Amino acid sequence: MQNEKGSGKSSSDFRKILMVAVLCSLIGALAATIITTSMLYGRQPAADKTPPQTPKVVQNREQPIPTIAREVTPAVVGIATVSIDYDFFYRPIRTEAVGSGIIVNNGGYIITNDHVVGGADEITVFLYDGRKYKAKRLYTDPALDLAVIKINAPNLVAARLGDSDKVVVGDLAVAIGNPLGLSLQRTVTAGIISALNRMVMVRDRRGEVLMQDLIQTDASINPGNSGGPLVNGSGEIIGINTIKASQAEAIGFSIPINIAKPIVNSILEKGRFDKPYLGIDGIDRDMAKLMNVRVNVDSGIYVADVEKNSPADMAGIRKGDVIIKFAGIRVDSMAKLRQVMYNLDIDRKYTVEILRRGVRQEKTILLKKG
Repeated sequence: MQNEKGSGKSSSDFRKILMVAVLCSLIGALAATIITTSMLYGRQPAADKTPPQTPKVVQNREQPIPTIAREVTPAVVGIATVSIDYDFFYRPIRTEAVGSGIIVNNGGYIITNDHVVGGADEITVFLYDGRKYKAKRLYTDPALDLAVIKINAPNLVAARLGDSDKVVVGDLAVAIGNPLGLSLQRTVTAGIISALNRMVMVRDRRGEVLMQDLIQTDASINPGNSGGPLVNGSGEIIGINTIKASQAEAIGFSIPINIAKPIVNSILEKGRFDKPYLGIDGIDRDMAKLMNVRVNVDSGIYVADVEKNSPADMAGIRKGDVIIKFAGIRVDSMAKLRQVMYNLDIDRKYTVEILRRGVRQEKTILLKKG
């Protein structure tokens, strides 16, 4: 009996030893696997238990086009003009034309184009609610194709002016105006901003005029739209529609509103706008590319010519200089230079920073009326 009991105990001990050996083998194999994996692939980071984040979607702040139209249209006006010329026998010849405009102040101040009202003897403004008023021309500039007229009328709706410096290609663009006459008043067309800083040569009663720094859009602009607003997705005026490319469809141009804002502000404050005069022919980067001019204008404005006895000439600015800053503000385009100058006072001195053969210099210029 004792032999049987001893044999059973040995068998039990043997099974225990065998189980321990197997367990040790498994642990060793697992450890070897972990070590080998670490050697081959490096230490693996712990799994991120944080749930994946949904990408943030930038909210589109643009208003629906019907909302923009309802907000801006009451500030859009129709403009009818009469010009009187005389024939060889001094008999009057009456010429009528139409255009558009945008009310920018409740006092009755309206921005439009020079080619709409510049040569007119009579100007009549038609309001959204059917009222009509005779208008007075306060300012006109053929080179910019901008004009400001005024009516005396109560209960006017003024548009909000935006910042044309913030416009980028691809932005929503809405044009409102009177294409083909007052019978199609306040037609709304929409598209995008197609390009910026465009130059176009215009031939009309003013002769040949090179218009610069224009906004290009594919929103339809037709005869009669001239002087009407180009509106962004926030319902703000970013341009004044001026011309359409006659050789192609869906190519129209607008004057950046930042060119017009200091003119309007000066008229509101002083009753007039004195256009500053510098006396240079300037070429910025975009103009150089378009004109295929080989000048170093990666930044700033290259001075192609200086008019004798002009403010620039008297300040010591020379042909070949590159204007970098005007009155402490960086200028990289002719549009920006105009904006800066139009906000300055006439008959005051300002600092101009230039590059001459790569060396920075400062000049003091006495700004004069053009």
